[in-house]
Amino acid sequence: MKRTALLAAAAALSGCITIHETPYPQTAMTPVKDGMDISVSIQGFTARITDYVPVYGYDTIWVEGRPSRGRHGWVPGHYRTVSSSTYLPQIRDIDEFLQRANSLAEAAGFVTKAQQPDYMIEVKFGGPFITDEERGVEALWALLSVLSADYGVHTWTANLKIYDNRTGKLLFHNEYSQRYEIVVWGPIPLLSPAGSSKNTFSAMQCWCLGALTDRAMADASSFLSSKGTKPLQGNAASSGN
Repeated sequence: MKRTALLAAAAALSGCITIHETPYPQTAMTPVKDGMDISVSIQGFTARITDYVPVYGYDTIWVEGRPSRGRHGWVPGHYRTVSSSTYLPQIRDIDEFLQRANSLAEAAGFVTKAQQPDYMIEVKFGGPFITDEERGVEALWALLSVLSADYGVHTWTANLKIYDNRTGKLLFHNEYSQRYEIVVWGPIPLLSPAGSSKNTFSAMQCWCLGALTDRAMADASSFLSSKGTKPLQGNAASSGN
């Protein structure tokens, strides 16, 4: 009973809190004007996610002999079968952000299922980009907090291109950079930071790609709401914090 209470107390203390987190960028889609029918084909927005899948099995181990309080006074060495578990990386492509882009376009009044769309929106992601300085900050946080805090940072990019689907002409081009930074802390070294779901590789990746999807689609809707009659545009990479 006492052991169970101690384990419950340890589990309660192992929770962590978020000290700092990059705020999510605020964006807004530009709706299609009344009476206008603009059809688009949305391409790209692909992401490769790494999941860690638990694999359970059994191992045979050697147990050394030891003294015993029993009649014989000694337990000889022997083999024992014990359960084991490990995590194997599983890489998969997801279309979550492509679906998100289509949903945003449809909500703004664009037609996304036309057989011959007027325009093609294409976005390609890149990353993650982590500098040596940022890795140094990660190590410094772990050292100064005695492993009770964890600092995570990711930077991802998106390349947006809009084409006239009939002529293939590039009408609009923009590049985006999105940085995500988080610091979590907990009372138990190693165990507490590991209890957060915000500082994992996949979580930080999805946060950045979701923000980039929203930003790219907001600009695409703003441009196409006027039927995309503007001349070719080229813009420097815009960053988000």
